[in-house]
Amino acid sequence: MNFYTSLTFKTVLVLSLFFSSVSAQTDSSGQYKINSISILGNKKTKDRIIVRELVKKEGDTLILKNLPYINQRSEFNIFNTYLFIYDSITCKINDTLKTIDYTIKVKERWYIWPIPFVDFLDRNINAWWQTRDPERLNYALALSLENFTGRKDRLVLIAKVGYADQFGFNYRLPYLNSKQRLGAYVQAFYTEYNKLQYITQNNKQEFLTSAKQHLRIEKSAKFGLFYRPHLFLQHSFDMYYSQITISDSVKARNPNYLFSGSKLAEYVGIQYKFTFDDRDNKIYPLRGTMLEGALIKDGFEVNSNSPLNTVQGQLTIKNYFPIGKRVNFANQIKGRYLNSIQTLPFAFNQALGYSNYIRGYEYNVIDGQNYFLVKNSLRFRLIRKKFHEIGMLKKLKPFSTIPFYAYLNIFYDGAYVKEKYYVQTNSLANSWQHGYGIGLDMITYYDFVVRLEYSINKQNQSGFFIHLTSGF
Repeated sequence: MNFYTSLTFKTVLVLSLFFSSVSAQTDSSGQYKINSISILGNKKTKDRIIVRELVKKEGDTLILKNLPYINQRSEFNIFNTYLFIYDSITCKINDTLKTIDYTIKVKERWYIWPIPFVDFLDRNINAWWQTRDPERLNYALALSLENFTGRKDRLVLIAKVGYADQFGFNYRLPYLNSKQRLGAYVQAFYTEYNKLQYITQNNKQEFLTSAKQHLRIEKSAKFGLFYRPHLFLQHSFDMYYSQITISDSVKARNPNYLFSGSKLAEYVGIQYKFTFDDRDNKIYPLRGTMLEGALIKDGFEVNSNSPLNTVQGQLTIKNYFPIGKRVNFANQIKGRYLNSIQTLPFAFNQALGYSNYIRGYEYNVIDGQNYFLVKNSLRFRLIRKKFHEIGMLKKLKPFSTIPFYAYLNIFYDGAYVKEKYYVQTNSLANSWQHGYGIGLDMITYYDFVVRLEYSINKQNQSGFFIHLTSGF
Protein backbone atom coordinates (compact mmCIF):
# COMPACT_ATOMS: atom_id res chain seq x y z
CA MET A 1 0.00 0.00 0.00
CA ASN A 2 1.28 3.43 -0.88
CA PHE A 3 2.48 5.36 2.16
CA TYR A 4 0.71 8.60 1.35
CA THR A 5 -2.69 7.11 0.51
CA SER A 6 -2.64 5.05 3.70
CA LEU A 7 -3.03 8.08 5.97
CA THR A 8 -6.47 8.16 7.52
CA PHE A 9 -8.89 10.97 6.80
CA LYS A 10 -8.66 12.08 10.41
CA THR A 11 -4.88 12.41 10.25
CA VAL A 12 -5.07 14.44 7.04
CA LEU A 13 -7.69 16.70 8.59
CA VAL A 14 -5.63 17.33 11.73
CA LEU A 15 -2.49 18.10 9.73
CA SER A 16 -4.42 20.40 7.42
CA LEU A 17 -5.88 22.32 10.35
CA PHE A 18 -2.43 22.67 11.88
CA PHE A 19 -0.89 24.19 8.80
CA SER A 20 -3.89 26.43 8.21
CA SER A 21 -3.30 27.87 11.69
CA VAL A 22 0.23 28.86 10.67
CA SER A 23 -1.14 31.27 8.12
CA ALA A 24 -4.78 31.86 7.34
CA GLN A 25 -3.82 33.28 3.99
CA THR A 26 -1.78 30.28 2.80
CA ASP A 27 -2.38 29.25 -0.80
CA SER A 28 -2.41 25.44 -0.39
CA SER A 29 -2.56 24.78 -4.13
CA GLY A 30 0.31 27.09 -5.09
CA GLN A 31 3.96 26.27 -5.74
CA TYR A 32 6.36 27.09 -2.90
CA LYS A 33 10.15 26.95 -2.93
CA ILE A 34 12.31 25.58 -0.10
CA ASN A 35 14.43 28.61 0.74
CA SER A 36 16.66 27.27 3.52
CA ILE A 37 17.30 24.23 5.71
CA SER A 38 18.59 24.63 9.27
CA ILE A 39 19.68 21.61 11.32
CA LEU A 40 19.95 21.63 15.11
CA GLY A 41 21.28 19.03 17.55
CA ASN A 42 23.74 17.18 15.29
CA LYS A 43 27.00 17.59 17.15
CA LYS A 44 28.78 14.80 15.26
CA THR A 45 26.66 13.92 12.23
CA LYS A 46 27.44 15.92 9.10
CA ASP A 47 24.57 18.06 7.80
CA ARG A 48 24.69 16.42 4.37
CA ILE A 49 23.95 13.00 5.89
CA ILE A 50 20.64 14.34 7.23
CA VAL A 51 19.79 16.35 4.12
CA ARG A 52 20.33 13.17 2.05
CA GLU A 53 17.19 11.68 3.64
CA LEU A 54 14.85 14.60 2.86
CA VAL A 55 12.19 14.08 0.23
CA LYS A 56 12.64 17.71 -0.85
CA LYS A 57 15.95 19.62 -0.75
CA GLU A 58 16.88 23.29 -0.73
CA GLY A 59 15.81 24.93 -4.01
CA ASP A 60 13.11 22.33 -4.73
CA THR A 61 9.49 23.37 -5.19
CA LEU A 62 6.35 21.70 -3.87
CA ILE A 63 2.62 22.16 -3.62
CA LEU A 64 1.87 23.34 -0.11
CA LYS A 65 -0.98 20.91 0.53
CA ASN A 66 1.54 18.05 0.15
CA LEU A 67 3.85 19.48 2.82
CA PRO A 68 2.51 17.40 5.77
CA TYR A 69 3.09 14.17 3.86
CA ILE A 70 6.55 15.23 2.71
CA ASN A 71 7.62 16.24 6.21
CA GLN A 72 6.42 13.05 7.86
CA ARG A 73 8.09 10.88 5.23
CA SER A 74 11.34 12.82 5.70
CA GLU A 75 11.15 12.34 9.48
CA PHE A 76 10.77 8.58 8.99
CA ASN A 77 13.75 8.53 6.63
CA ILE A 78 15.99 10.39 9.09
CA PHE A 79 14.96 8.12 11.96
CA ASN A 80 15.71 5.01 9.86
CA THR A 81 19.37 6.01 9.59
CA TYR A 82 19.67 4.67 13.19
CA LEU A 83 21.67 7.79 14.07
CA PHE A 84 19.08 9.57 16.21
CA ILE A 85 16.79 8.91 19.15
CA TYR A 86 14.18 11.15 17.58
CA ASP A 87 13.85 13.90 15.00
CA SER A 88 11.33 16.56 14.04
CA ILE A 89 10.77 18.95 11.15
CA THR A 90 9.07 22.34 11.43
CA CYS A 91 8.49 24.89 8.69
CA LYS A 92 8.16 28.66 8.44
CA ILE A 93 5.98 29.62 5.48
CA ASN A 94 6.29 32.99 3.73
CA ASP A 95 3.16 33.52 1.63
CA THR A 96 4.46 36.77 0.13
CA LEU A 97 7.66 35.25 -1.27
CA LYS A 98 6.15 31.76 -1.68
CA THR A 99 9.03 30.22 0.28
CA ILE A 100 9.45 27.66 3.04
CA ASP A 101 12.24 27.60 5.63
CA TYR A 102 12.96 24.18 7.15
CA THR A 103 14.16 23.63 10.72
CA ILE A 104 15.24 20.08 11.52
CA LYS A 105 15.87 19.10 15.15
CA VAL A 106 17.58 15.83 16.01
CA LYS A 107 18.81 14.14 19.16
CA GLU A 108 21.85 11.98 18.50
CA ARG A 109 22.31 8.51 19.89
CA TRP A 110 25.36 7.34 21.78
CA TYR A 111 27.75 6.06 19.11
CA ILE A 112 30.52 4.25 21.01
CA TRP A 113 29.51 0.85 22.38
CA PRO A 114 31.99 -1.48 24.08
CA ILE A 115 29.37 -4.23 24.25
CA PRO A 116 29.76 -7.42 26.25
CA PHE A 117 27.15 -9.91 25.06
CA VAL A 118 26.21 -13.58 25.10
CA ASP A 119 25.71 -15.55 21.90
CA PHE A 120 23.74 -18.83 21.77
CA LEU A 121 25.02 -21.93 19.96
CA ASP A 122 21.41 -23.17 19.87
CA ARG A 123 20.23 -20.37 17.55
CA ASN A 124 17.86 -18.78 20.11
CA ILE A 125 17.36 -18.43 23.84
CA ASN A 126 14.44 -20.89 23.84
CA ALA A 127 16.42 -23.80 22.40
CA TRP A 128 19.33 -23.09 24.75
CA TRP A 129 17.04 -23.03 27.78
CA GLN A 130 16.26 -26.74 27.27
CA THR A 131 19.82 -27.65 28.34
CA ARG A 132 20.98 -24.46 30.08
CA ASP A 133 24.49 -25.56 29.19
CA PRO A 134 26.97 -22.70 29.79
CA GLU A 135 29.40 -24.35 27.38
CA ARG A 136 26.91 -23.68 24.58
CA LEU A 137 27.34 -19.94 25.02
CA ASN A 138 29.77 -17.49 23.51
CA TYR A 139 31.02 -14.61 25.62
CA ALA A 140 31.88 -11.74 23.36
CA LEU A 141 33.11 -8.20 23.39
CA ALA A 142 32.28 -6.02 20.42
CA LEU A 143 33.55 -2.49 20.11
CA SER A 144 31.04 -0.78 17.87
CA LEU A 145 31.91 2.72 16.67
CA GLU A 146 28.71 3.98 15.07
CA ASN A 147 28.81 7.13 12.98
CA PHE A 148 32.58 6.78 13.24
CA THR A 149 33.50 9.97 11.33
CA GLY A 150 30.06 11.60 11.33
CA ARG A 151 29.29 10.21 7.87
CA LYS A 152 27.03 7.34 9.03
CA ASP A 153 29.98 4.97 8.75
CA ARG A 154 30.40 2.08 11.16
CA LEU A 155 33.44 0.23 12.47
CA VAL A 156 32.93 -2.97 14.49
CA LEU A 157 35.72 -4.93 16.18
CA ILE A 158 34.69 -8.34 17.55
CA ALA A 159 36.35 -10.78 19.94
CA LYS A 160 34.41 -13.89 21.03
CA VAL A 161 35.37 -16.77 23.31
CA GLY A 162 33.33 -19.83 24.27
CA TYR A 163 31.95 -22.52 21.98
CA ALA A 164 33.63 -20.60 19.15
CA ASP A 165 36.57 -18.23 19.35
CA GLN A 166 36.18 -15.48 16.78
CA PHE A 167 38.16 -12.36 15.92
CA GLY A 168 37.47 -9.90 13.14
CA PHE A 169 36.24 -6.52 11.97
CA ASN A 170 33.66 -4.89 9.73
CA TYR A 171 33.81 -1.38 8.30
CA ARG A 172 30.99 0.22 6.32
CA LEU A 173 31.13 3.61 4.60
CA PRO A 174 27.77 4.43 2.97
CA TYR A 175 28.88 7.45 0.94
CA LEU A 176 31.97 7.43 -1.26
CA ASN A 177 31.04 10.12 -3.76
CA SER A 178 29.79 13.70 -3.51
CA LYS A 179 26.26 12.75 -4.59
CA GLN A 180 26.11 10.26 -1.70
CA ARG A 181 24.87 7.40 -3.84
CA LEU A 182 27.80 4.97 -3.77
CA GLY A 183 29.09 3.16 -0.68
CA ALA A 184 31.29 0.21 0.29
CA TYR A 185 32.16 -2.15 3.11
CA VAL A 186 34.88 -4.66 3.96
CA GLN A 187 35.08 -7.37 6.60
CA ALA A 188 37.31 -10.26 7.67
CA PHE A 189 36.86 -12.95 10.34
CA TYR A 190 38.78 -15.88 11.79
CA THR A 191 36.73 -18.45 13.75
CA GLU A 192 37.64 -21.61 15.67
CA TYR A 193 34.78 -23.88 16.79
CA ASN A 194 35.14 -26.01 19.93
CA LYS A 195 31.50 -27.16 19.83
CA LEU A 196 29.81 -27.77 16.50
CA GLN A 197 26.53 -28.98 15.00
CA TYR A 198 27.74 -31.90 12.92
CA ILE A 199 24.39 -33.41 11.88
CA THR A 200 20.60 -33.03 12.15
CA GLN A 201 18.56 -35.85 13.70
CA ASN A 202 14.74 -35.70 13.74
CA ASN A 203 14.96 -32.00 12.96
CA LYS A 204 17.09 -31.41 16.05
CA GLN A 205 20.66 -30.18 16.06
CA GLU A 206 23.25 -32.72 17.28
CA PHE A 207 26.49 -31.25 18.66
CA LEU A 208 30.04 -32.49 19.03
CA THR A 209 32.39 -31.09 21.69
CA SER A 210 36.17 -31.16 21.92
CA ALA A 211 38.47 -29.61 24.51
CA LYS A 212 41.65 -30.78 22.77
CA GLN A 213 41.23 -29.63 19.18
CA HIS A 214 39.24 -27.21 17.06
CA LEU A 215 36.40 -28.99 15.31
CA ARG A 216 36.11 -26.41 12.55
CA ILE A 217 38.33 -23.50 11.54
CA GLU A 218 36.94 -20.89 9.18
CA LYS A 219 38.67 -17.97 7.48
CA SER A 220 36.52 -15.51 5.57
CA ALA A 221 36.77 -12.14 3.89
CA LYS A 222 34.17 -10.05 2.11
CA PHE A 223 34.00 -6.85 0.09
CA GLY A 224 30.93 -5.09 -1.24
CA LEU A 225 29.72 -2.04 -3.13
CA PHE A 226 26.22 -0.61 -2.92
CA TYR A 227 24.49 2.02 -5.00
CA ARG A 228 21.52 4.03 -3.70
CA PRO A 229 20.09 6.17 -6.52
CA HIS A 230 16.84 6.81 -4.67
CA LEU A 231 15.78 7.21 -1.05
CA PHE A 232 14.07 3.82 -1.04
CA LEU A 233 16.10 1.92 -3.63
CA GLN A 234 19.50 0.19 -3.35
CA HIS A 235 21.61 -2.17 -5.47
CA SER A 236 24.53 -4.07 -3.95
CA PHE A 237 27.28 -6.33 -5.29
CA ASP A 238 29.38 -8.53 -2.99
CA MET A 239 32.44 -10.72 -3.46
CA TYR A 240 33.66 -13.08 -0.73
CA TYR A 241 36.09 -15.87 0.05
CA SER A 242 35.77 -18.65 2.61
CA GLN A 243 38.00 -21.51 3.71
CA ILE A 244 36.65 -24.24 6.02
CA THR A 245 38.74 -26.96 7.68
CA ILE A 246 37.22 -29.67 9.90
CA SER A 247 38.80 -32.18 12.30
CA ASP A 248 39.04 -35.95 11.90
CA SER A 249 36.32 -36.43 14.54
CA VAL A 250 33.79 -34.36 12.57
CA LYS A 251 34.65 -36.25 9.38
CA ALA A 252 34.23 -39.58 11.20
CA ARG A 253 30.84 -38.63 12.66
CA ASN A 254 29.50 -37.20 9.40
CA PRO A 255 31.46 -38.04 6.21
CA ASN A 256 29.03 -35.80 4.28
CA TYR A 257 29.77 -32.71 6.35
CA LEU A 258 31.97 -31.49 3.46
CA PHE A 259 32.49 -32.94 -0.01
CA SER A 260 33.23 -36.69 -0.41
CA GLY A 261 34.73 -37.08 3.03
CA SER A 262 37.04 -34.10 2.56
CA LYS A 263 38.33 -32.10 5.51
CA LEU A 264 38.85 -28.91 3.51
CA ALA A 265 36.59 -26.69 1.44
CA GLU A 266 37.38 -23.28 0.02
CA TYR A 267 35.36 -21.24 -2.38
CA VAL A 268 34.71 -17.80 -3.84
CA GLY A 269 31.21 -16.38 -4.14
CA ILE A 270 29.43 -13.39 -5.62
CA GLN A 271 26.06 -11.87 -4.85
CA TYR A 272 23.81 -9.23 -6.40
CA LYS A 273 20.97 -7.82 -4.33
CA PHE A 274 18.14 -5.42 -5.17
CA THR A 275 16.23 -3.73 -2.32
CA PHE A 276 13.22 -1.42 -2.30
CA ASP A 277 12.29 -0.30 1.22
CA ASP A 278 9.87 2.50 2.12
CA ARG A 279 8.89 1.22 5.60
CA ASP A 280 8.23 3.87 8.23
CA ASN A 281 10.36 2.15 10.87
CA LYS A 282 12.73 -0.68 9.98
CA ILE A 283 12.87 -2.05 13.54
CA TYR A 284 9.11 -2.41 14.03
CA PRO A 285 7.29 -1.23 10.88
CA LEU A 286 3.64 -0.22 10.92
CA ARG A 287 3.27 0.80 7.27
CA GLY A 288 5.21 0.47 4.04
CA THR A 289 6.72 -2.18 1.81
CA MET A 290 10.04 -3.97 1.57
CA LEU A 291 10.98 -5.91 -1.56
CA GLU A 292 14.32 -7.69 -1.79
CA GLY A 293 15.68 -10.02 -4.43
CA ALA A 294 19.10 -11.69 -4.49
CA LEU A 295 21.05 -13.81 -6.97
CA ILE A 296 23.95 -15.75 -5.40
CA LYS A 297 26.69 -17.82 -7.01
CA ASP A 298 28.80 -19.90 -4.61
CA GLY A 299 31.86 -21.72 -5.94
CA PHE A 300 33.49 -21.92 -9.35
CA GLU A 301 35.36 -25.25 -9.11
CA VAL A 302 38.73 -23.57 -9.49
CA ASN A 303 40.59 -26.46 -7.79
CA SER A 304 40.05 -29.78 -6.00
CA ASN A 305 39.45 -28.00 -2.69
CA SER A 306 36.49 -26.04 -4.04
CA PRO A 307 33.95 -28.39 -5.66
CA LEU A 308 31.07 -26.23 -4.36
CA ASN A 309 29.07 -25.03 -7.34
CA THR A 310 25.61 -23.65 -6.57
CA VAL A 311 23.31 -20.94 -7.86
CA GLN A 312 20.42 -19.67 -5.81
CA GLY A 313 17.76 -17.02 -6.05
CA GLN A 314 16.01 -15.44 -3.07
CA LEU A 315 12.94 -13.22 -2.93
CA THR A 316 11.43 -11.46 0.09
CA ILE A 317 8.27 -9.33 0.16
CA LYS A 318 7.09 -7.59 3.34
CA ASN A 319 3.96 -5.46 3.66
CA TYR A 320 2.72 -3.44 6.62
CA PHE A 321 -0.49 -1.42 6.67
CA PRO A 322 -3.09 -0.12 9.14
CA ILE A 323 -6.60 -1.53 8.96
CA GLY A 324 -7.98 0.64 11.73
CA LYS A 325 -7.03 3.33 14.19
CA ARG A 326 -5.22 0.89 16.50
CA VAL A 327 -4.94 -2.22 14.33
CA ASN A 328 -2.08 -3.09 11.99
CA PHE A 329 -1.46 -6.06 9.69
CA ALA A 330 2.00 -7.36 8.77
CA ASN A 331 2.76 -9.97 6.12
CA GLN A 332 5.95 -11.56 4.83
CA ILE A 333 6.50 -13.92 1.91
CA LYS A 334 9.96 -15.37 1.40
CA GLY A 335 11.29 -18.02 -0.93
CA ARG A 336 14.54 -19.58 -2.06
CA TYR A 337 15.44 -21.78 -5.02
CA LEU A 338 18.88 -23.41 -4.93
CA ASN A 339 20.41 -25.43 -7.76
CA SER A 340 23.47 -27.57 -7.01
CA ILE A 341 25.64 -29.43 -9.53
CA GLN A 342 26.25 -32.25 -7.02
CA THR A 343 24.88 -33.55 -3.73
CA LEU A 344 24.97 -30.64 -1.33
CA PRO A 345 27.16 -31.23 1.76
CA PHE A 346 25.53 -30.97 5.16
CA ALA A 347 27.46 -27.76 6.00
CA PHE A 348 25.73 -25.89 3.13
CA ASN A 349 22.22 -27.36 3.48
CA GLN A 350 20.51 -25.02 5.95
CA ALA A 351 16.98 -23.77 5.29
CA LEU A 352 14.59 -22.84 8.15
CA GLY A 353 15.18 -22.63 11.89
CA TYR A 354 18.30 -20.49 11.63
CA SER A 355 17.89 -16.85 10.54
CA ASN A 356 14.43 -17.67 9.12
CA TYR A 357 11.97 -19.75 11.12
CA ILE A 358 8.33 -20.70 11.66
CA ARG A 359 6.95 -19.49 14.98
CA GLY A 360 6.11 -22.57 17.03
CA TYR A 361 9.20 -24.44 15.75
CA GLU A 362 11.82 -22.67 17.85
CA TYR A 363 13.22 -26.05 18.97
CA ASN A 364 13.54 -27.38 15.42
CA VAL A 365 15.53 -26.87 12.25
CA ILE A 366 14.33 -27.88 8.80
CA ASP A 367 17.21 -28.43 6.39
CA GLY A 368 16.81 -28.35 2.63
CA GLN A 369 17.57 -26.60 -0.61
CA ASN A 370 14.35 -24.81 -1.55
CA TYR A 371 11.71 -23.27 0.70
CA PHE A 372 8.62 -21.09 0.77
CA LEU A 373 7.78 -19.18 3.98
CA VAL A 374 4.79 -16.98 4.82
CA LYS A 375 4.35 -15.04 8.08
CA ASN A 376 1.28 -13.05 9.15
CA SER A 377 0.65 -10.89 12.19
CA LEU A 378 -2.46 -8.98 13.24
CA ARG A 379 -1.27 -6.41 15.77
CA PHE A 380 -3.41 -4.38 18.18
CA ARG A 381 -1.87 -1.30 19.76
CA LEU A 382 -1.96 -1.45 23.55
CA ILE A 383 0.31 1.50 24.35
CA ARG A 384 0.86 4.43 22.01
CA LYS A 385 4.48 5.41 21.35
CA LYS A 386 5.66 7.91 23.93
CA PHE A 387 9.01 9.41 24.83
CA HIS A 388 9.89 9.47 28.51
CA GLU A 389 12.54 11.83 29.83
CA ILE A 390 14.50 10.46 32.78
CA GLY A 391 15.49 13.37 35.04
CA MET A 392 18.55 11.72 36.58
CA LEU A 393 19.95 11.13 33.08
CA LYS A 394 19.52 14.67 31.76
CA LYS A 395 23.25 15.24 31.61
CA LEU A 396 23.62 12.07 29.53
CA LYS A 397 21.51 13.25 26.63
CA PRO A 398 21.87 10.15 24.41
CA PHE A 399 20.35 8.06 27.23
CA SER A 400 17.83 10.43 28.79
CA THR A 401 15.03 9.84 26.27
CA ILE A 402 13.36 6.43 26.48
CA PRO A 403 10.63 5.51 23.98
CA PHE A 404 8.12 2.78 24.76
CA TYR A 405 5.13 1.27 22.99
CA ALA A 406 3.47 -2.14 22.89
CA TYR A 407 1.26 -4.29 20.64
CA LEU A 408 -0.80 -7.43 21.13
CA ASN A 409 0.11 -9.83 18.32
CA ILE A 410 -1.99 -12.66 16.82
CA PHE A 411 0.00 -14.62 14.25
CA TYR A 412 0.05 -17.49 11.77
CA ASP A 413 3.18 -18.79 9.98
CA GLY A 414 3.49 -21.54 7.40
CA ALA A 415 6.28 -22.99 5.29
CA TYR A 416 7.31 -25.77 2.93
CA VAL A 417 10.91 -26.96 2.63
CA LYS A 418 12.08 -29.16 -0.25
CA GLU A 419 14.77 -31.66 0.78
CA LYS A 420 16.40 -34.03 -1.74
CA TYR A 421 19.44 -35.38 0.07
CA TYR A 422 18.85 -35.92 3.82
CA VAL A 423 15.18 -36.94 4.05
CA GLN A 424 15.63 -39.65 6.72
CA THR A 425 16.88 -37.19 9.35
CA ASN A 426 14.58 -34.36 8.29
CA SER A 427 10.96 -35.52 8.72
CA LEU A 428 9.47 -32.01 8.77
CA ALA A 429 10.68 -31.37 5.21
CA ASN A 430 8.66 -32.07 2.07
CA SER A 431 5.35 -31.25 3.80
CA TRP A 432 3.54 -28.09 4.84
CA GLN A 433 4.29 -26.97 8.41
CA HIS A 434 2.56 -24.21 10.32
CA GLY A 435 2.38 -22.50 13.69
CA TYR A 436 0.03 -19.98 15.25
CA GLY A 437 -0.43 -18.17 18.52
CA ILE A 438 -0.62 -14.92 20.45
CA GLY A 439 2.07 -12.63 21.79
CA LEU A 440 3.03 -9.31 23.30
CA ASP A 441 5.49 -7.06 21.44
CA MET A 442 7.29 -4.36 23.42
CA ILE A 443 9.59 -1.81 21.77
CA THR A 444 11.79 0.49 23.80
CA TYR A 445 15.32 1.82 24.38
CA TYR A 446 17.52 2.07 21.27
CA ASP A 447 15.06 0.04 19.15
CA PHE A 448 15.19 -2.88 21.58
CA VAL A 449 12.33 -5.31 20.84
CA VAL A 450 11.07 -7.98 23.25
CA ARG A 451 8.45 -10.49 22.05
CA LEU A 452 6.67 -12.80 24.48
CA GLU A 453 4.72 -15.45 22.56
CA TYR A 454 2.64 -18.56 23.16
CA SER A 455 2.41 -20.71 20.03
CA ILE A 456 1.12 -24.09 18.79
CA ASN A 457 2.51 -25.94 15.77
CA LYS A 458 1.11 -28.57 13.38
CA GLN A 459 2.23 -31.40 15.69
CA ASN A 460 0.15 -29.82 18.51
CA GLN A 461 3.31 -28.97 20.38
CA SER A 462 2.89 -25.75 22.32
CA GLY A 463 5.16 -23.50 24.30
CA PHE A 464 6.02 -20.05 25.60
CA PHE A 465 8.87 -18.37 23.72
CA ILE A 466 10.95 -15.23 24.10
CA HIS A 467 12.48 -13.35 21.17
CA LEU A 468 14.57 -10.20 20.99
CA THR A 469 13.71 -9.19 17.39
CA SER A 470 10.54 -8.02 15.65
CA GLY A 471 10.09 -11.43 13.96
CA PHE A 472 10.00 -9.91 10.49
